[in-house]
Amino acid sequence: MLHDLSFSSFPDLEFIDFSYNGLFGTIPLEITQLSKLRYLELSNNQLSGIIPSRIGLLTNLEILHLAENQLNGSIPEEIGQLSSLIELFLYTNYLDGHIPVSLCNLTKLSALHLYDNQFSGTVPLKIGDLTNLVELFMDTNRLEVSQLAKLFGNNLSGPIPKSLSGLSASRSSSFRNQLSGSIPEELGNLMSISDLELGVNQLNGSIPSSLGNLSKLQWLNLRANQLSGSIPASMGNLSELQWLNLRANQLSGSIPASMGNLSELQHLILSSNQLSGSIPASLSNLRILKILSVHDNTLNWPYFLE
Repeated sequence: MLHDLSFSSFPDLEFIDFSYNGLFGTIPLEITQLSKLRYLELSNNQLSGIIPSRIGLLTNLEILHLAENQLNGSIPEEIGQLSSLIELFLYTNYLDGHIPVSLCNLTKLSALHLYDNQFSGTVPLKIGDLTNLVELFMDTNRLEVSQLAKLFGNNLSGPIPKSLSGLSASRSSSFRNQLSGSIPEELGNLMSISDLELGVNQLNGSIPSSLGNLSKLQWLNLRANQLSGSIPASMGNLSELQWLNLRANQLSGSIPASMGNLSELQHLILSSNQLSGSIPASLSNLRILKILSVHDNTLNWPYFLE
């Protein structure tokens, strides 16, 4: 047990890693007296009880990993005092309650993993102000209000908040929820994003042309929504895109010739829309394309495929 150690004997301790040791019992309060501690790794044990509120005293802490234990209770508000924190991993526990607004004070945070718990209520909108955040994973909880994050497995509803355009997240997913409203133009500011999953929701309106600004995007899934209008020509700017799925929407007009610029594209799925006109000859430039699905539209068969 951790309580068998006298942490007060090591006042200068900066690094603790007790992961994968089968430890049980609660997190000892003595740890919170280690004012110089920068790295605390207690993941993959059998620790139980609550996260002590005095964890907020560790103001030099940069890494806090408490994942894959049996911790319960809520995240203490005092965790927002960890102004140096870069990584917070609390996934796969029995934590519940609301996600505290104080987490939005952690301006240096780059990775926040809260998935596989029992959190409920709303996700604070101010999470969108954490401009250093690259990984935000909250799947498999009981959250009610959606955020553009990896929230797969919740029962989400409502619009996508524009405030999240401040994030530098590289992976975002709100797959198979009940997101509604239009896709905000501000998502085009997520310049570091590589995967954008918004499939199987109730999104409507047009695809914003600003998505063409996402120069690092590799995966874009907007399938099974109620999107209408034309496919913006700016999609041809996504030079790193490998997978594009717009199936089962209400998109109309022609396939833009600019999509022939997507030299890295391997999957192009445009089926079950209202697209018309000819399939552009420029698609013959897609030399590594593996899947081209355009059925259930009113497109003309292109001469270059004859």
